[in-house]
Amino acid sequence: MADLLIQQGHGAGTRYQDTENPSDIWHWLENPPADAKDGIPYAFIASLGDVSRPAPFLYTVELDIAEADLPEIFRWYEEEHLPMLTSCPGCIGGTRYRRLDGGAPNLLAAYRFERAEVNQTPEWIAARSTPWTEKVRPLFRSSRRYVRRLLA
Repeated sequence: MADLLIQQGHGAGTRYQDTENPSDIWHWLENPPADAKDGIPYAFIASLGDVSRPAPFLYTVELDIAEADLPEIFRWYEEEHLPMLTSCPGCIGGTRYRRLDGGAPNLLAAYRFERAEVNQTPEWIAARSTPWTEKVRPLFRSSRRYVRRLLA
């Protein structure tokens, strides 16, 4: 069963709008009912910080990683990347997920922000520019990043 279901454009759950493309709206449904359909299902991997409530902004990073490279990516996220990013000013917390339907990208990281520009601060840029990050970045077959605004 999914821990998260993302429905694009419709559905239940908290709504987040892409700040650069206002027509792109995600319905973010955590702990969806078993009969929930028509969305992208994810399994929870890990979280750090306060992820118990919606935040004003959600920064999502979708990565497609080969199965053989997942252990190294998971180790990097757990030991360095998630702790460093969630300690940056303005980042409330972060959660990692793995896609369940076999689609790509197969990983999702979601960071809850107080303000839209948290990922542009010197602290954030330094946290994503470490030697270990530079070492694992070639393992990203593809990546997508979006800042989304909470809709009332």
